[in-house]
Amino acid sequence: MELLMVRFAIRIFVMPVTIALIDAVILIPIGLSIYHVVEELLKGKLDEPMEVLEGVGVVMIGWGVAIEERSSLREIFHLEGVGDETLQAGIDTLCHASGIGLLILGLFSEIAVTAVRLPNHIVPTEGFDGPVLGVSLFFIVLGVYVIVQHIVRLLIAMIWRRVPAPY
Repeated sequence: MELLMVRFAIRIFVMPVTIALIDAVILIPIGLSIYHVVEELLKGKLDEPMEVLEGVGVVMIGWGVAIEERSSLREIFHLEGVGDETLQAGIDTLCHASGIGLLILGLFSEIAVTAVRLPNHIVPTEGFDGPVLGVSLFFIVLGVYVIVQHIVRLLIAMIWRRVPAPY
């Protein structure tokens, strides 16, 4: 019984509509974070933007890993062959591409924040910490683009029953 409940939960999780909804929900705090970081950086503040950028980077990495492995989840929980497998395989490819993109962009964002956090005798960013954090922010903005494109492509797949090329 427990396995059936887990399998049911995973089936709901890997549905394109669920993934698109989670994408949309994730966009809200990321968008607010971008606005807040820009505002704080323009005031010359660094500590809070670093915390926010680090948190958003972790969210992008985590969500990227989760959607990247959609096909593995379907395989592990024996959800393959349920419905239009060609469509599902295309959605798997789309999720893999978007997930890898979010994972890499989140990691790059984290690297930029870490460069600022490390002592200046290790990574000399003194005097241009703000621009380095701006690079981190740039990777987050690219992540927003990836998420929006992912939502659009998932909607196309759900409505027209065809999966557009990942990018």
